[in-house]
Amino acid sequence: MASAGTGPWTALTVLKLVLRFLPPLLGLFVIGRAVVLSIGGDIERWQFALGALLILAGFTSKLVPRR
Repeated sequence: MASAGTGPWTALTVLKLVLRFLPPLLGLFVIGRAVVLSIGGDIERWQFALGALLILAGFTSKLVPRR
């Protein structure tokens, strides 16, 4: 049995993947929802801004230290 820190899926690796992919996917969802709502005439600028911030938050994975 491998020890906790030697496996290919360490906690830092999982954290890095979550930070890299989850916020941008949520950002795309928020922007997509804002686009659909804006077709009906209800433009919510804060939703577009939130989506853009979530997409940019994907770069926080660069702050997680390497092994």
